[in-house]
Amino acid sequence: MSIKEIKSIELASYTVITTSIGIVFSIIAAIALMIPISMSSPEGINIAIYILPTIVVGTLIYETYRNFFEGFIFNALSKRLKKIKFVLNDESEIVQVSTTEPAIITSIILTIEIILLYLVLVMLLPILVTSFIQTLMFTGQQALAYNLYQFLMILSQPTTILMIIFGTFIITFVFTLLATYIYNILAKSGRGIVVELSDENNLTVLESINTLKFAIAFAVVSGVLNIILAIIMMISGGQPTAALGNIIGGFISGFVLGALISIFYNVLSPKLGKLKLELIDR
Repeated sequence: MSIKEIKSIELASYTVITTSIGIVFSIIAAIALMIPISMSSPEGINIAIYILPTIVVGTLIYETYRNFFEGFIFNALSKRLKKIKFVLNDESEIVQVSTTEPAIITSIILTIEIILLYLVLVMLLPILVTSFIQTLMFTGQQALAYNLYQFLMILSQPTTILMIIFGTFIITFVFTLLATYIYNILAKSGRGIVVELSDENNLTVLESINTLKFAIAFAVVSGVLNIILAIIMMISGGQPTAALGNIIGGFISGFVLGALISIFYNVLSPKLGKLKLELIDR
């Protein structure tokens, strides 16, 4: 057994590989969207031709910014807060992950992103909304324009903004904490994620991820979190069939997503660069 702390993430490798995986997902989503659009009408094929590059380029810009920003903030926080720890056994299986540290760091990063998004919307949204409301008024949709105006006024209230920021932090903290607890319980039964690591200078390189192990862990964590959400939904008066659908969908989508992420990483990382971390042995 060896205990390791994540001191920092090598920003270039993290940004390149995570952005690349995001682009592959965007290509799949664009193709899935292009098929029904191209079949819907004779002009659909012309619209579909523009969809793929638009989605891919948009994903490239957004993912590059987001991943670099998240890596940068993570490195800044890890210098000031307790570092994320994990335990590796002799088979390179992650048998335990610290719980509080990932929850705090993830919550802070997402909250900062929400604040920055709000600041951008404050500058751009009034211009866009004014034009949209004027268009609705000219087309005789006064009621819709009024409802939109009222909704935006509610969103712009300081109390609403504070609730969104505070809620983002609390919800992210709770669900990240639950996810790490669920994973640790799963890993104790020998179903933890298995990774292949190597050393390069003072950094640790993630060579590959065991696809089946990663997919199972992702599915279990996603499924159990959806069970919790389904219970909340049922208490709130939700339909049992919808709750059951969310649970089943959580397991299935978690398995598929986890498998695809690990496959994409294993295929792309040898060509584009593998994720590098600065770890501390404890």
